[in-house]
Amino acid sequence: MIPIAKPQLKRTNPFDANKDHAVSIAWSGIRAVANRILIYDNETNQIVYDRKTPSYTLRHTIPAHTLANGRKYVMQAQVFTDGDIPSALSDKTLFYTFETPAFYFENVSDGSLIDNSSFVASIHYYSPDWEDIGKYVFYLYDASKKLLLESSELTDISNISYAYQGLDNNTSYYIRCAGVTVNGMELDTGYVRITVRFENPNAYARLYATPLPSQGCIQVATNLVIIQYNGTDSFTYTDGMIDLRGKTLYYDKGFLIKDDFTLLLRGQNLWQTADILKMNRGDRGLTLSSRIYADGSLRFRLLVPNGLGHYLLYSDPQYFENTDMVTIALRRKNNIYQLRVFVEPISTEEGNMWYGTELPPRHLMSDNDTWINTDGQTYPVYKDSCGTYLEESEPVNALLNALWLGGE
Repeated sequence: MIPIAKPQLKRTNPFDANKDHAVSIAWSGIRAVANRILIYDNETNQIVYDRKTPSYTLRHTIPAHTLANGRKYVMQAQVFTDGDIPSALSDKTLFYTFETPAFYFENVSDGSLIDNSSFVASIHYYSPDWEDIGKYVFYLYDASKKLLLESSELTDISNISYAYQGLDNNTSYYIRCAGVTVNGMELDTGYVRITVRFENPNAYARLYATPLPSQGCIQVATNLVIIQYNGTDSFTYTDGMIDLRGKTLYYDKGFLIKDDFTLLLRGQNLWQTADILKMNRGDRGLTLSSRIYADGSLRFRLLVPNGLGHYLLYSDPQYFENTDMVTIALRRKNNIYQLRVFVEPISTEEGNMWYGTELPPRHLMSDNDTWINTDGQTYPVYKDSCGTYLEESEPVNALLNALWLGGE
């Protein structure tokens, strides 16, 4: 007895039921003129799709919205040869349907300008069906989309990012990230074009040229001055700033201000009563200091000796955290001084709770934040405004966003 031939279904990765999806069929018999796909609900075993399609190709398209996302299904295939002779049904294969996850670069878009030779590209990933990402790879291409770099296979789902380094100035690139979920759904950001353009940090980049016709040459000058630290202390640098806590930086050569000037002093940890900056040249000089007052405010003070008296100038009352970035602007014009203060709050919140269906963007979260899944959107619950109830029974008048630990 000759066995009845049957087709085979190629592996079906998870797909979005809201879109058309093509199924590939393997068949080794005589040429097929039609094919049939049957789909069963895996929980009820009820047929939810049964359609025969005339086609010489061994492909069958399942129309969009035929199935529902977030479900598990079973599929079988059958082919028909000349004379409408059916084959046996294929073996059953299991597959999932998921809504297409959000998968894109969250800190760079097509045409973005990168002002450094290196930068970190971060991916936003969210699956409404809670389908975790399994692995992913970052790519770098030149302007003609020729592959220049391929990262190793990465699996960290809490921080989907990659540091691109050694990028050439005045050059266009394409970046891309591709991945796959734990159940095999393919992800791809597509090609995102970036242009790298930055200024080389050269101390002598600001040059001024003056022609000297009588001498047949050009005079080149710069108004930048290199000054050397006078002392024995060693210093550390963080985020482009020097750490002067408990130390003094002292210059006594190569630095002279003769006329009008504007001085910007930018830093953190300035909530203190202390002298911040002193400048002195013989009988001339100035002192910039700060003082914390009893009412909880802080004022910066500029003291300039001026003959018989002193020139005193105070800033407006300031209120800021030690972690905030503070810029002090000091200006002298025609022996008249101005003092302005600008405060840029820097968030250092840690241990906050979030709740919602979508993981918050990485750059908004701290390492110690807690994320709680619920229905609806994602909301932050700041630790300073969150109450905690440790009771056996649910509190009657609980505050909004309060956390209750108790019960059986």
